[in-house]
Amino acid sequence: MTDTLSILRFGSFQAARQLHAAPKDRAEARLHGHGFQVALSAPEQSSELGHDWSASLDRLDHQALHTLMDDASDRGILNFLTEGFGSQRHEMALSSMPARGMRRNLDGEVTAWRAYRFESAHQLPHVPPGHKCGRLHGHGFQAVIHIPVSENSTGWNTDYQKLDLAWAPIHAQLHQHYLNDIPGLTNPTSEWLSVWIWEQLKAVLPELSWVTVFETASCGAHYDGEMHRIWKDFTIDSATEEAGMTLGHTWTVRLHLKGPLHPTFGWAMDFADVKREFDPLFRCLDHQPLTQVKGLLSPDSTGLAHWIRLHAHLVLPALGRVDLLDGCGGGATLDWGAGGIQVLAP
Repeated sequence: MTDTLSILRFGSFQAARQLHAAPKDRAEARLHGHGFQVALSAPEQSSELGHDWSASLDRLDHQALHTLMDDASDRGILNFLTEGFGSQRHEMALSSMPARGMRRNLDGEVTAWRAYRFESAHQLPHVPPGHKCGRLHGHGFQAVIHIPVSENSTGWNTDYQKLDLAWAPIHAQLHQHYLNDIPGLTNPTSEWLSVWIWEQLKAVLPELSWVTVFETASCGAHYDGEMHRIWKDFTIDSATEEAGMTLGHTWTVRLHLKGPLHPTFGWAMDFADVKREFDPLFRCLDHQPLTQVKGLLSPDSTGLAHWIRLHAHLVLPALGRVDLLDGCGGGATLDWGAGGIQVLAP
């Protein structure tokens, strides 16, 4: 697969809206407000990531959205923002609340997502002796469910209600339960949990396109019915040079790995192994002046992504994508073999 570099931009705006298509007894029909989060991903050579991006968000900030557009639903706002970039290729994601949002991919396809939290206990019965996950413990898990949005959407975010109805019986099975006792989850790794959720939802949501399970805030698994992907986050605190000034960032580094599940352990790779193998590279970047890192072509998100891609594949052969977020509303994604959905927020 050819390396694909995308530049990321993140922004936000505050706005009010009233969804005229909503039934009168629904809260969405009344005037209400949100703090919206928006993410943009575009090819490296695209020109829309500067003034045009900021201007697009500024024209919506502190406005009554239903007076600016015919459809002020999440999909309508996403369409409104997308139209401002004309024919330039990009992906965009909008989040109207912390646990829900919509995305538009490069082909113009829109998906809706909802995030659901559940608190559960588990243990992994097949891990090597002494592995901490072999002991009984628990997590505050989060599942993120994605479905395509049809062209016949009514204009008042009905896709979220559909997801809520489908999730409710699954939540009842998982929340405050011991996962190992649930049929099909005797080895409840994040990967198998994502498969189990997929299989439960697919029966009632045949259009289901993606399931993400957060085991913790910094690691988890994706499943799309065919391919297993995992990710692990790291933060590096480093200094850099920009416009002749010495600056600093806390970068978030997200490593994406893809591959089959181990027949015994039930994971694509142990998150602890990802951390151990990446640690020497992490130490080269963390608490360092990036201008002095050997082989780093540019001390920014793009340069870091290329540097990590060059060095990490030697110790993490399943690695196929790196996301870099700079903490100031920017970042980059370098993908050469993992694919998947774009990052939503910093």
